[in-house]
Amino acid sequence: MIQVVADSGPSVGQLMVAVLGAIPILGIIAWSAVKIFGPIGQAFARRIGGGGDGEGVERRLEALALELDQVKAQLAETHERLDFTERLLAQTRSPELPRGSHG
Repeated sequence: MIQVVADSGPSVGQLMVAVLGAIPILGIIAWSAVKIFGPIGQAFARRIGGGGDGEGVERRLEALALELDQVKAQLAETHERLDFTERLLAQTRSPELPRGSHG
């Protein structure tokens, strides 16, 4: 006759050892998550809160807009000079009548 023994699973002692063994691993995972996602979370919180780098970005954007306006003005001046130079060259290249052909 075969005797069947009911397995009741791991004992309480075995479960305690498994849980206590997992605590350092969970701690390392939690510490890594804080180190990795901490700066990202802080930046996200600053962005949502509207403080921190938002003002710096606004100042930088205004400075870039001013610089762009200056570059546009310089480009317009360069175009004017180019047009003037082209007109001047066109005048000097105009065909002249030959000197000895008065008839």
